[in-house]
Amino acid sequence: MAIRVHYQDQAHRFHTACTFSAIPEDARLVWVDFENPTQNDQAILTQRFNIAKHHIEASEFTVTRPKISTHPHKQHLYLILHAISHNDFSAEPLSITVKHNWMITVHKYPMKVLSDIISSFNTLPKEITVTELVAVMIDRFTEEYFNYVNRVEDIVFSFENQNVDKVNNRKLMDDVYRIRSEIIKLKRILIPMEQLLNEMIDETSLNVSHEYQLLIKHIHSRLLRQNDTLMACEHITDDIKDNNESYHSNRINGVMNVLTIISSIFFPLSFLTGWYGMNFSYMPELDWHYSYFVFIAISFIVVVSLITLFKKKDWF
Repeated sequence: MAIRVHYQDQAHRFHTACTFSAIPEDARLVWVDFENPTQNDQAILTQRFNIAKHHIEASEFTVTRPKISTHPHKQHLYLILHAISHNDFSAEPLSITVKHNWMITVHKYPMKVLSDIISSFNTLPKEITVTELVAVMIDRFTEEYFNYVNRVEDIVFSFENQNVDKVNNRKLMDDVYRIRSEIIKLKRILIPMEQLLNEMIDETSLNVSHEYQLLIKHIHSRLLRQNDTLMACEHITDDIKDNNESYHSNRINGVMNVLTIISSIFFPLSFLTGWYGMNFSYMPELDWHYSYFVFIAISFIVVVSLITLFKKKDWF
């Protein structure tokens, strides 16, 4: 739906061009950004920039993992990065194609971080190559992850300050399962991004200066730290789950203990009741004048004896 053309002049400032013909020939680099490309936009991508159709589709569907591929002579570079959706923590892909001093980005959803990059370079102009601009873009993307990782961490650490009772325990567990779902969604983005940075460091895919090589290593360390934070949060929620299960198990054991004691008390009474409830023709105890009172007394003695025995054994 939108095509934005930016270029950097000789003074290292970024400008916006209305058309491709408005780009000066001495532009240091050109950045063309396609947001939610239409059929006409896709035709420009395939015909003018010779970008494969499946690369365009990769910027619209999250089934494609973050990846990087380079031309044998490192003249062309293709990347897939993932941003995080503010709504549901799902992945929002961005494809980056680098050809000489041109960079073409394609994405389906608006991404504020892209306009922030332009603003930051206009505030503090500096010389930069296209591949170094890619490194800056990865840096800004992964820095945004902290907003979500820190939010998850704050929520998980707040659990220990909650007062838990029968009502609040149910709400706490709902919050735990909800935050675990968010942790899983974040890990689905951060772990592939960490693997991407591993690949970039091992294969030196980006032809950048030493300064930006250090930046890429810093980004990798950042992703490791973010993943470690999510793993720690996951372990904490595991402990909360285990404590909750132990809490419920203890409650169930307490209930079963009471029911067992009651059953044990009524078992001999049921036996006596069944014994004297038999319809035999001759049971001499039934004709005795005090048989009812004696039966009540025996039942009372049995109950008191069992309660005393259970109390002595500390069963309740």
